[in-house]
Amino acid sequence: ERGGVQPKYYEVFARKSSEDVLSHVGSVEAPNDNLAQMRAWYIYDQHPWKEMCVVPLESIITVTEHGRNTKIKMS
Repeated sequence: ERGGVQPKYYEVFARKSSEDVLSHVGSVEAPNDNLAQMRAWYIYDQHPWKEMCVVPLESIITVTEHGRNTKIKMS
């Protein structure tokens, strides 16, 4: 972003109805939570989502098999 703010990465989850599970639909990059919400809604608006959530990548805890490492791709 312009102005020197370091961007954060967010994962985007959504569901089309209350009965559906939240599914990962993509990711966005933004300097703050509010802009991440707006960007997610703008980019992933192709479906009439009932609910959409953005989660900061740094808040995700990866759970894997013992002894295996997993890296989350960052753009």
